Amino acid sequence: MPAHLKLRPRMRRLLSPAVTQAEGIGIVAWAGLLMIHPAVEFDMVMLILSVCLLVVCRLHHVTEHFHLWRVLGVVYVVVLAAGFAYVIGFHDELRIFVLPLAVTLVISSAILFISVQDYLICATLVWLILWPPMQTDIYADAHTYLWMFCVSSVSIGFILSFSYLKNLRSVLLVESEFRVMAETDYLTSILNRRAFMQRFDHLLADGQSGYFLMLDIDSFKTKNDLYGHDVGDKILCAMAACLKNAKGSHSFGRIGGEEFGVLWLGDDAALACDFALGLLQAIRRSVAAPHSYTCSAGMASFVAGADLSAVLKEADKNLYAAKRNGKDCVYLEDEPVAAPSSATVP
Repeated sequence: MPAHLKLRPRMRRLLSPAVTQAEGIGIVAWAGLLMIHPAVEFDMVMLILSVCLLVVCRLHHVTEHFHLWRVLGVVYVVVLAAGFAYVIGFHDELRIFVLPLAVTLVISSAILFISVQDYLICATLVWLILWPPMQTDIYADAHTYLWMFCVSSVSIGFILSFSYLKNLRSVLLVESEFRVMAETDYLTSILNRRAFMQRFDHLLADGQSGYFLMLDIDSFKTKNDLYGHDVGDKILCAMAACLKNAKGSHSFGRIGGEEFGVLWLGDDAALACDFALGLLQAIRRSVAAPHSYTCSAGMASFVAGADLSAVLKEADKNLYAAKRNGKDCVYLEDEPVAAPSSATVP
């Protein structure tokens, strides 16, 4: 997915508070016009416009759908402009305020859209709606200046919108890069311990259940000392590749020097054990001799609301049971996991 599309949800969340506040100000201004001007008589059209403003504002605040959020922003400004145009159209004494009203709406809405195209559409519609009730006769031969106000307001708003969105995207791209760096293990390019544990914690908080698999490369220090750190790094990267290619896991990461963690969701212990044994089989053949390696694994089940430390301690206990009993095997509940009837290779 392109970077600018990944930023859309984040940009929407950042803009939403300002958009909500601006829409609230617009509703207050609309209500003020209806209450303050003595000649305004509240009719059915005004009631419909008022309800539309409130409904659109509410939907705009709660919707999670990105494209609907964009459309509602334009709809709100258009309905507000249409409301002012309707009231002013029946009261000639208010026509003198249409020009500053149009300029204010066009420029003030510049930073309330997530797309420059949305802003240009909105600005064009505002001028089209407010131009007819404008008291153009008082400007006599100065109609050129009206067009200058129109073009200038849209141009200023365009520059504000373009610059603001460009800078916002730049900041969010840098933030996104730093977030990835903070969550990724430099050598293996998979989740580091902090990010993996955060995901594990979120799963528990969300009421998920499953199995945690703690894997440790057998005799890694010996291989590292015998063949050198470059071979050790090759083994670690091969291990990470096996975890990436394993089908069925939810999350995985490097949680220590040669220790890795895998989260498998589901309540079927047999399937979880088949997955673990298949993963160990894939690991055995991931690097050719003489640098081939094996892993020992400890499994622990977890349920909604389980204590993370307790799950880690249980998996660690099973891992060391596997280490003590021949390595290259999986232990669950202090017992070795038997080979499946048909090997499941991730």
